[in-house]
Amino acid sequence: MKKSLFLVAACLALLAGPALAQTPASQPPGDQGLSVFHAGSLAKPMADLAKAFTAETGVPVTLTGSGSGSLRQRIEAGERPGVFASADMGNPEALAAKGLASRPAPFARNVVCALAKKSVGLTRDNLLDKLMDPAVKVGTSTPVLDPGGDYAWIVFDKAEALKKGAAQALKAKAIKLVGDPALPMPPKDYPRGQIAWHLEEGRADVFLVYLTTSRLALAELPGLEIVELPESLAVGALYGVSLVEGHTPRAKAFTDYLLGPKGQAVLEGYGFRRP
Repeated sequence: MKKSLFLVAACLALLAGPALAQTPASQPPGDQGLSVFHAGSLAKPMADLAKAFTAETGVPVTLTGSGSGSLRQRIEAGERPGVFASADMGNPEALAAKGLASRPAPFARNVVCALAKKSVGLTRDNLLDKLMDPAVKVGTSTPVLDPGGDYAWIVFDKAEALKKGAAQALKAKAIKLVGDPALPMPPKDYPRGQIAWHLEEGRADVFLVYLTTSRLALAELPGLEIVELPESLAVGALYGVSLVEGHTPRAKAFTDYLLGPKGQAVLEGYGFRRP
């Protein structure tokens, strides 16, 4: 317990540090809100967090969700949200190295799993064989633009140790269906999320995706099942949050809320684990 409290305190100290200059507390008229860039996998918990934060502070929050890599590129191109919550540590660390953000503080953990149609007959034991089966369409997110795709590629690299040529074969057959803002989105009147949409439309039979996202899709679409990756292929995800260059004290208050007990409780409610 003491160790956990120490780690949270350390994270808060990093975010509060002098690495980035803050905008003065007195903001220009009409600029009383907060912009938060966040990983797409955080859409639902971030909506809840923003609502609760606004209720407590009166600060309206504008959320922008997408692949963390594409959001990093937008910040590098000049956009300046107050907060960047990424599905990895690498993207915010890259911004920190350029002086565009604070060093990231870890705030959540996730794992990669396989979400499959029950008709595939996927199990932990046959997972690699099924992924390599030419008849099975494997969906992933987009590497570089989204850590979800990077994590899927790590799974493929691990597969090489189990079967020679597996990494190249899997990367060649993987269908990048999400994570790139240029990719098609479900119709506005579609009642479910992106992953469920692609599986329902038959663009993929199996999706390598976060466990939290899989649970949401499973609740949306009958006929799916979640299969845990075998230990030899297991990949975890550590999420990191940074304050962006030019941030206001409101941004710091939001990250405090995210890292604090109320924010962590919201994340745990969606299946995320503490860092």
